[in-house]
Amino acid sequence: MGRIGMENVPESIDGRFHSEEKEFLVMTIGGTSGSKCDGYWNKSIDILGYVEIESGRTSNIKSSLNWSVEDYKSDNNFKNGGIIYRIKGRLPKLLDGEPWINNEYRMSGLYATEIISENEKNDFLENLLTEYRKEVSVNSEVLGKLILNKELDWYETENNLEWCGEYVEFSISPDGENDINEFLPLAEEFYKNRQEWDKKLREFSASQLTELANDWLEDEYYEEDDEETEPVPEITEKDFANRISISGISFYTDGNFEVFYDDDDMFWGHSILIDGNIKTGKLESSHIAG
Repeated sequence: MGRIGMENVPESIDGRFHSEEKEFLVMTIGGTSGSKCDGYWNKSIDILGYVEIESGRTSNIKSSLNWSVEDYKSDNNFKNGGIIYRIKGRLPKLLDGEPWINNEYRMSGLYATEIISENEKNDFLENLLTEYRKEVSVNSEVLGKLILNKELDWYETENNLEWCGEYVEFSISPDGENDINEFLPLAEEFYKNRQEWDKKLREFSASQLTELANDWLEDEYYEEDDEETEPVPEITEKDFANRISISGISFYTDGNFEVFYDDDDMFWGHSILIDGNIKTGKLESSHIAG
């Protein structure tokens, strides 16, 4: 327990949060993450809501609790979620600019400066956790049961789906303004036509990446002194299309989707990502990732 984060709050943080520190009870969920910014680390953990102790004001919006450190590994302040902490922290400021800057998620977050205690009790926050842990799902005659992954904010099939002799993870990510049922018909249509889509995806990726795969292959077959050790077996587009294997499909707003294929070590274990849109029927790009 005690003060957390940097002694001097970074200027970029100071501009986004009020300077006054207040006491809160917060319900954490999940684990901590962090990103580097201007020479320091901005760490965060998801919260389901909070209670402002002095005023009694409450928030039931899932958001984040943030703090800043110079060294990412220098602290491990918050344990994995489902714990109520009493903290000191700062509320976010309304910022000038486009309306999206002051969105509900940002305005429901806090900047933590001190942990006073943990494992507190509070009926309001405990009820938020109970509701959060309830399963949310929809049923599709084509895709089966899809369960909401509340940490990632997407629906995923209860079981991997058969896809042209392979099995694939399948997820749908509504954008908050749209219900998943608006997306289901598009996802179902995509899956029903999987034979056609699989062929199209493989051929498209091969047309985009076979040349690059051969470049990587040359690097593998040449020694550091640039002397050829053995003939380089060229990869054809047909070879490329046959070697990759599907691993995941994700649907987003307006019919956009991403399909992930394993690379069969052509890119030394990187995933292959293909972007497209089911409404237009077009594939936009294929590149290596991960």
